[in-house]
Amino acid sequence: MPEVTLSTALWLAAAAAAAMGWCWFAWQGLRTRRQLARLPEEDADPPAGGWPRLSVVVPCRDEARHVEAAVRSLLAQDYPELEVVAVDDRSGDGTGEILDRLAREAQGLAVLHLSALPEGWLGKNHACQAGAARSGGRWLLFTDGDVVYAQGALRRAVAYAERHRLGHLVALPRLLARGMWERGFVAAFATMALAAFRPWELRRPGSGAFIGVGAFNLVRRDAWLGAGGHERLRLEVVDDVKLGALLRRSGVPQGAVDSGGLVAVRWQVGFFPSVLGLVKNAFAAMEYRWGLALRLSAAVAFLSAVPLVTALLAPAPAARALGLLALAVSAGVHGTVARRLGGGTGLEGLLLPVCGLALAAVFPLSAVATTARGGVRWRGTFYPLATLRAGCLRLGDLPPERAAGWE
Repeated sequence: MPEVTLSTALWLAAAAAAAMGWCWFAWQGLRTRRQLARLPEEDADPPAGGWPRLSVVVPCRDEARHVEAAVRSLLAQDYPELEVVAVDDRSGDGTGEILDRLAREAQGLAVLHLSALPEGWLGKNHACQAGAARSGGRWLLFTDGDVVYAQGALRRAVAYAERHRLGHLVALPRLLARGMWERGFVAAFATMALAAFRPWELRRPGSGAFIGVGAFNLVRRDAWLGAGGHERLRLEVVDDVKLGALLRRSGVPQGAVDSGGLVAVRWQVGFFPSVLGLVKNAFAAMEYRWGLALRLSAAVAFLSAVPLVTALLAPAPAARALGLLALAVSAGVHGTVARRLGGGTGLEGLLLPVCGLALAAVFPLSAVATTARGGVRWRGTFYPLATLRAGCLRLGDLPPERAAGWE
């Protein structure tokens, strides 16, 4: 029997850990695919009692390039009880004028202009709170000023939420990207985000799973009010995610669906802008904790690099075989996410080693940038780091999840 050296054992351990990690991702991906319905596959018959009034709240700041297409796609929806409240949050690029013109042309659009930001608020969160207060729907949809909706998206979403007795529904958008590298990076981020959210466990009370997406957070008004609304999220940079956590911990029945392309958004334009865009708020998602940022960076780097490195360089055949297994599974998982959420071909999975390492670099870069600047500049306003830390709604401080009324 050949002697196993310490070096060989380390190669085997690394390859085995990477293979097991990616097999876990694949298994959870299969569970997600099995349980995650697609909106186009759901019928949109009226709920019992008729269609409830739906208010779409669209916070906008300097969205002149995108807001007209986004708002027109909402106004063109065939939802029978719809109002759109677009909140112009101190825009300086003509966004307000575009919204006013659209309001004159079409019924169902109300425009709220905000000229000042109260102390202790982030602009977007204040705009969401103000827009919801201006609206009158039983359901609230919080979305962004660059999200485009295909016909039927709102009917199907509300019908799904009512049928399944949900208080909060997230529709995962199609992440538009025109190049393989951009799609590869977005898919790497989406893969890790889905693993963190664990949508396959949303139906299991007490699982700790939750979800929130800025492009599409559909919530019953009474659930939103019961959880404290955006008042509880005044200084949250990742307000969409924390809204999902807050609702879940408040006992609100929560679900997620794949929009199937009925909801679409371009995250950033290009590979490097996508990386830099995530650098802006990744440290906030880590609740401004250096330790968490470094641990997550190390884990993502390990899963991204070790399969390829062991497949090519490991001295032991067994380690190389495990590396090849991990490489194949990781490419399959990553490519599937790129194809399902980003409209890719699946070949993006081959780019995971590079895209994954770029994602791993985001977390420490975000921590360094935020700490060096002493805060975050968000939509033209600077927020000191000490203020953001003091106002951060930490998941560990939230009470345990209350019992939810799942059917």
